[in-house]
Amino acid sequence: MTERSGRRRRLSLPRTIPGLVLVVAAASALITAALGGLTYWFVHEEIERQIDHRVDIETRALLEYEREHGFDALIEAVRIRDLASKPGTVGYLDDEPGDDERSMGYAVVDAAGHRRAGRLDARMPPPGWSEFVPFVRPDGTPAIAQGINARLSNGGRLLVAADRTIVDRMDFVLLRLFIAAVALLMLASVGTTLAFGVTIRRRLRAMESRASAIMAGDMTQRMPVHGGADELDGLATVLNRMLDRISTLLSNLREVSSGLAHDLRTPLSRVSAKLEKAAALATDPAQRDLLDAASDDTDELIGLFASLLAITEIDGKLVRKRFVPVDVADAVREIAEAHRPSLEDAGLRLELSIEPATVHGDKALIQRIVANLLDNALVHAHPGRSVSVTSLTEGRETVIRVADDGPGVPLKDQPRIFERLVRLDTNRGSPGHGLGLSMVQAIAAAHDGTARIVAGPPGMVVEIRLPAGDDDAEV
Repeated sequence: MTERSGRRRRLSLPRTIPGLVLVVAAASALITAALGGLTYWFVHEEIERQIDHRVDIETRALLEYEREHGFDALIEAVRIRDLASKPGTVGYLDDEPGDDERSMGYAVVDAAGHRRAGRLDARMPPPGWSEFVPFVRPDGTPAIAQGINARLSNGGRLLVAADRTIVDRMDFVLLRLFIAAVALLMLASVGTTLAFGVTIRRRLRAMESRASAIMAGDMTQRMPVHGGADELDGLATVLNRMLDRISTLLSNLREVSSGLAHDLRTPLSRVSAKLEKAAALATDPAQRDLLDAASDDTDELIGLFASLLAITEIDGKLVRKRFVPVDVADAVREIAEAHRPSLEDAGLRLELSIEPATVHGDKALIQRIVANLLDNALVHAHPGRSVSVTSLTEGRETVIRVADDGPGVPLKDQPRIFERLVRLDTNRGSPGHGLGLSMVQAIAAAHDGTARIVAGPPGMVVEIRLPAGDDDAEV
């Protein structure tokens, strides 16, 4: 199973347009090279075959003539053939058509090895076929011929050869054609692949843009369909049906949540008001304390519903519709100073380190991040110690950090700390519902940011990173 999956990975195609272009270009070059090699081989072999055939026919004819008419008649026949050849030409093809019959070179030697006829300036090769016979043309240029060294009836030798220039010419022509074909085919394949890739990339970017808008909370967006009935249109159609279904479910969920919150909040508020009124009218101190505790529990339950609904709204990113440029330094300083009295009453020192920073967001939500973290520090930090709030810009991000010297969160529990309704404090009598840090993470995510614990235990440092914005940017 592992070997098979590994083989699939090795044979997988590139997943990027440039990589695909390179693969197509390489494949086109290989195919063209293979076809060009086969074409060259066939043409080369055919020319070689024709040369061999002409040399063989000419040799047989002269040998037959020598057997019938004698050695002297052969010498005269070779001289006549040499005279019929154009001056300076010895080869398979001459410069003018129709001269094929005069395109052979000859050499005749007697039994003693003396040349008796033939203008072919070459040393006698070994008997039989020779593919490469060096010779010198009448103009003094060296060349290569191929021919047959045949034995005559009187013991002499007859050399019939043809110039291989045509082979070299055809090889050169084929090489140029091959290079041109490879270049044209590669240009065509690369151009076609690039055009295809640009079209696909443009459509994918359009889908990516719509998906980003949907993730940002605009559930009215849908994937573009071009009406071409291709695979991307099919995928977009399926995704749009899925988005329609999700939108319907989310709408129903919001309606149910909103209705449930309204239906519960109103009677709970009435119960709380009646409990407060009953506590005010009670004459028995024990009864009054019991009614006050019940009223506080009711208010806490109302707060729990409000927090859950707020997180649901933030998760849906509907709050992004009211995003504007926010002065983070001013927002953080304002909410931190508002918490200073309660922190000092608890014996804690508030330390601020604020630098100018701007984000696109909701000022109240950003302040709620700091407020929730300060409330968390107020519960867990040790009296006499300090709680620090830092706001600064790092690169293209705005960073908010809140640090305290409380017990911190064990490393094994840190991944769970931002989950809803998770309380690591085993003492259920302490205030809170385990939604404070969940709210922090939801607000950070709504601003396309992150929330994480960067230090502790002991102590805890929570870091919020939000994309920095420009003062003149628009939402």
